[in-house]
Amino acid sequence: MAAPARVASNSPKRQEPPGNQPAKREEEEAPPSRVAWLIGWVGVPSLVFGGIFGGGVLLGAHYPDGWIAWAVTGLAGLVGG
Repeated sequence: MAAPARVASNSPKRQEPPGNQPAKREEEEAPPSRVAWLIGWVGVPSLVFGGIFGGGVLLGAHYPDGWIAWAVTGLAGLVGG
């Protein structure tokens, strides 16, 4: 029986890493940058909560007699006394 064909070392095909070393993933090699952390933990939550708050302000300003404004005013009256 013939031996299996070997891939040349300059072949574009992916070669398996040596058996004694585990393959490293790209995420493990480079730590996340400060900009990515800032966007993920500060920028996105600020946009979400700012959008909710800003939408509520605009809705309350344009429709002060709507049911949402009535409910918020009623809850604030219960909590505030």
